[in-house]
Amino acid sequence: MYPSELVARVRSLWRGLRNRDTVETQMLEEFRLHLELRTADLVRTGLTEEQAARQARLEFGHSEHHRVDARQSRGLMFFDQLRFSALDVKLGVRMLVKHRGLSLVSVIGLAVAIAMSAGAFSLSESLLETQLPLPEGDRIVALRNRNVAEPGQNSASLRDFMTWQSELRSVRDVAAFTMARRNLVAPGVELIPVDIVRITASGLGLARTAPIMGRLLLEEDERADRHVVVISFEAWRRRFASDAQIIGRSIGLGTDQYTIVGVMPEGFRFPVNDQYWIPLSIRAAEQGHVDAVPLTIAARLVDGATLQSAQAELNGIGRRMSLLHVETYRDLRPQILPYSRAFFGFDDPTIVWQAYVLRLFLSLLVVVVSVNVGILVYARTATRMGEIAVRTALGANRTRVVTQLFAEALALSIPGAAVGLLIASIALTKLEQLAKQEMVTRSFGELPFWVHLRVSPSVVIYSVLLAILGAAVVGVVPALKATGRHVQVSLQQLSARGATRMQLGRAWTTLIIAQVAVAVAVLPFAVHFTQDAIGAASAPRYPAERFLGGSLGMDQAMMQADTGAFVQHVRDERFRSLAADLIRRVETDPLVLGVTIRSHLDRERVEVELISSAGSVSVIKSRSIMVDMVGPNLFTLHDMPVIAGRTFLQSDVDAGIRTAVVNKVFARTILRDTGSISTAVGHRIRIVQQNANAEGFETGSWLQIVGVVDDFGDNETKRAYVPTKIGLLSAPIDFVIRMRAQPAMAFAPRLRGLAAAVDPVLQIDGLISADERLRQRQLFPRYLAIGMSALTVSVLLLSAAGIYAMMSFIVARRRREIGIRAALGADPRRVLSSIFARASAQIAVGILVGLLGTLALEQVTGKGPVRDGNIVVLFFVAALMTTIGLLAAVHPALRGLAIQPTEALREE
Repeated sequence: MYPSELVARVRSLWRGLRNRDTVETQMLEEFRLHLELRTADLVRTGLTEEQAARQARLEFGHSEHHRVDARQSRGLMFFDQLRFSALDVKLGVRMLVKHRGLSLVSVIGLAVAIAMSAGAFSLSESLLETQLPLPEGDRIVALRNRNVAEPGQNSASLRDFMTWQSELRSVRDVAAFTMARRNLVAPGVELIPVDIVRITASGLGLARTAPIMGRLLLEEDERADRHVVVISFEAWRRRFASDAQIIGRSIGLGTDQYTIVGVMPEGFRFPVNDQYWIPLSIRAAEQGHVDAVPLTIAARLVDGATLQSAQAELNGIGRRMSLLHVETYRDLRPQILPYSRAFFGFDDPTIVWQAYVLRLFLSLLVVVVSVNVGILVYARTATRMGEIAVRTALGANRTRVVTQLFAEALALSIPGAAVGLLIASIALTKLEQLAKQEMVTRSFGELPFWVHLRVSPSVVIYSVLLAILGAAVVGVVPALKATGRHVQVSLQQLSARGATRMQLGRAWTTLIIAQVAVAVAVLPFAVHFTQDAIGAASAPRYPAERFLGGSLGMDQAMMQADTGAFVQHVRDERFRSLAADLIRRVETDPLVLGVTIRSHLDRERVEVELISSAGSVSVIKSRSIMVDMVGPNLFTLHDMPVIAGRTFLQSDVDAGIRTAVVNKVFARTILRDTGSISTAVGHRIRIVQQNANAEGFETGSWLQIVGVVDDFGDNETKRAYVPTKIGLLSAPIDFVIRMRAQPAMAFAPRLRGLAAAVDPVLQIDGLISADERLRQRQLFPRYLAIGMSALTVSVLLLSAAGIYAMMSFIVARRRREIGIRAALGADPRRVLSSIFARASAQIAVGILVGLLGTLALEQVTGKGPVRDGNIVVLFFVAALMTTIGLLAAVHPALRGLAIQPTEALREE
């Protein structure tokens, strides 16, 4: 077929689908005209008008036949067979109501699967595919050097900025910026650290957004002696009470004074999520250290330029730079990418590919659930073989029957998609709220201004497509199976005995075994992780409302004007002196009961030395646990009971870091082979990989366990505590203050005042009461527990319903056999025992396969119900599946025994 012919066919098909009534009306009018013309010709030959009309109709045939031929030639007959009618929808809804239990289980299962898929799609869309909500935001790009020797270590320097700004022709408005954190000092405003962005004047111009008051940064502002700042609408409203006279007002940022020259519109947070913009000055001293200044660089593609053409130009400049500065650019490759991809690590194609694979995997979860639902529907379809056979005998083709069953499946999947979208919308809203919590923003930062977690129209379309896919698996696959060769067999059975019967093979036994195996393998993990999540949300064992915690740091200037580099030792010494002074002042405050410090080393690899009662020594290799550097008074300040041994003494710090205290979870899990928890005292641990900077703490040195304390209750993490003091730590450090009586947060303004009195360079971040910190920390485990519970319930319902449906269907198909055996004198107990023996064998094999699957999953994940000693969950799931399977066999077996012998013999 020539391309012109193909285009004509497609055009004809589209016209027939779009203007179906008009086309067919014109066709009938053309048939009528031809009949009238032929009738007139025949009248002229001598026939009467009635005879001529009859002869014309005989020659042309019925107009409906020509209309069918026209539909066939246009390709419309296929769409006629697939087209749903109001009757199809009505029958689908009727089946949904008739089988309420099946419908409820199916909708719940599909809803959870679609909710997970829609949520993953929305997350990846927000992080990977969202354009900046700025004028021509899709033209804004990021420029940087990719380090091929150290993946993930991407950067750009002052040299790169100056070179790209002057030589690149594919982009314009090349801007550079870097982040800093300074104390906001202003009359009537609480002293707090704020994030500021040092940005070139071209940066705000790059966004093409005019301020609502004042002006943007100008090129002359980049001089070192110009101290001006532009603030966000939110900062103007929240920090400065929407002061209409804000322009020209002076505020302090760290130790420098800045004049406010502009206020940006509401919602403007470019380049990431910023509220204070000060000029980035390209000083002569900095130009002497052009490779030492880390910058983020952005630009806008010029008209007609693409990412590919800009990358080609950038590659040429990169090759020239690598020849001029061999050592600096040996492993660096210039890269241009969409601006939003420059964050969260999504500049790495591998990470992007993994994100898309995860989205595909969760999409396939709908297929897995749909297969489960399809098994239930297939069992129901098998009981309708008589109906299908009669419809086939009356002229319904296979496509029409399959379409009807597909409509019934859509009646299940569309409500499931609607409920799933509702669940996904609620979950995304909660996740966005969680991302704004103090504990999250302190650890990971705020979401960029262009990221909004919501159910977008594309997510709705995606969910509808998943619903259609699920309906195809649920309805079409069983329908094709039922309308195949089984239809002819059913017709023969219907004509011979007035009943139909679908033959069952080994596939059903395999399905039952697989269903039980999946339930036994997956459900214990779901229940186990749900219990862990609930345990992580347990209440604290100390008066959390009396504790105030935060982080203490120091304003770090980017560079020293004389050397162009950090003087690390001097800065550390100054911080320790100022921090010690502040803590002394806080301790002497009459409202304060005590102060301690705590610095997290995060998860560390440790080795544990075990000494048996016989004196033999063995070492447990590389266990990952949480390690905290703490003040000696941490446990006494929190009133934490000592289970074994003792807590820290001041001598433990003065003599060097040689001791450790572990919590109950550590002693119960890692040291469980040594006997009771108290036997943990005396063993030794050492950290083989250290992530923190603490003087006096030598990686690899052995620490003797001197005590075991109770768990704090905020989580159930294995944790070891190592004593320290301020003189051994670098900024930032965490502190905890216990109040005597008043609520903890009421002390926050006074604490900031004390810090400002010591030195304005001290920064206090993340001030939060312990009860609020625990509440925020428990949000994610609580949401995780809810999600895992929903997943567990859906899997449990689907598995239970699937096992029940398949088992009862198999036994029901043997009802006549049971009746005949009873008619021939078989003992009913023997008949029942044979049925239960087969059912028990199938369930037992499924449980065995599921247990092997559980062990395999534990090897992959490193934890699970067996490894963590929670085998009760395994027994519960196995017993539940066994009970469901046997109960499914009881009812149809008893019905078979109740058949009258004469009735059973007559049916055969």
